[in-house]
Amino acid sequence: MRITLLLIALSGILLSCNKGKKNTKSCNGSSTRRDVKICIDDATTQIDLTPTTIDVASIGALEVPEIDKDDPRQDAEKKVYTITATVHKLSKHRDGDWKVKLTDGNDKYINCENPNPGCEYAKDSDFYDAFLNVREWIEANKNDLVGKTVTITGVGFIDIDHKYPRNAADNEMELHPILSIHY
Repeated sequence: MRITLLLIALSGILLSCNKGKKNTKSCNGSSTRRDVKICIDDATTQIDLTPTTIDVASIGALEVPEIDKDDPRQDAEKKVYTITATVHKLSKHRDGDWKVKLTDGNDKYINCENPNPGCEYAKDSDFYDAFLNVREWIEANKNDLVGKTVTITGVGFIDIDHKYPRNAADNEMELHPILSIHY
């Protein structure tokens, strides 16, 4: 019985390797459209880097296709958007990404994420330097962000990983990765 419990505990520890906030190499799994999310897919070169200014409600109302994990970058994901809104919540995901949830104060939200630059795949992104700069800014301001107005510029991303109520854009759009953030 003790050996069985020991084996179960050991298996749990081994299976949890490379996951969690404390592991700098933690990354999203391959079932999350990771290549699109951190801009290492072939269509990254098609991203229009001229930002489109948009508000929280409007980006959540954009018409986007229903997609799955194998779909390539979509048209809405080939654009960079700039949003000025209030920080509703700041959190660090298990994969090491920082999430800045913005709100317009009218029950509309958008999640904006800064990828974990320690992820082994992140270094392949053309935006890697932006990942580092944004992370430095978030970590320097993390204790004073909630309730403040910020301007975030980032690449559009349709997040298929969350099909449950979570205070997100109505169409599951996110800004991922964040390319810049400031007050």
